[in-house]
Amino acid sequence: HPVMEDWETGYMKKLAKIASSNNGRVLEVGYGMGISAKAIQSNGVKSHFIIECHPDVVSKCVQDFRGAIGQNRLHIISGFWEEATPLIADETFDGILFDTYPLTEEQIHANHFWFFKEAWRLLKPGGILTYYSDESTGFSDEHLAKLEEAKFTKKNIKYEIVNVNPPPDCEYWQEKTIVAPIVKK
Repeated sequence: HPVMEDWETGYMKKLAKIASSNNGRVLEVGYGMGISAKAIQSNGVKSHFIIECHPDVVSKCVQDFRGAIGQNRLHIISGFWEEATPLIADETFDGILFDTYPLTEEQIHANHFWFFKEAWRLLKPGGILTYYSDESTGFSDEHLAKLEEAKFTKKNIKYEIVNVNPPPDCEYWQEKTIVAPIVKK
């Protein structure tokens, strides 16, 4: 099953820009094709942490960013976010980009919901959460409720709509727009 495709490049760069807009310490959960990681690195952040669970993808990240890792600008944590983030102190990050692959049927189109409470804990006051939203024109009521359950307030929950052009045979996205969340603590 396809996980990520080239048509997402503009969208991933938008998410990277949102996550790194505070120019501080950024957490990226899920490496994918490295599109957002490259954008985050070029956005002048102070430090960049990536959590990635797939060993082959971890190896690819190390290969892609050997220089940044050696210069202490990028740190990679190998494992699932559910195991890694509890080891990180509260209010550590100025921005978070969450884009993981759903691992269960229950998580399809909603895997980010489980991360919201942890994102609240990990973000500094004023920190920004963004993620692959699986929505084309706005947040559903369920989506908003999950953010509010995690302590994010309506006035700090915003988004931009990004134009995309998936190919006709794309198995996971057919819309011409997708939401780029901008959720501030």
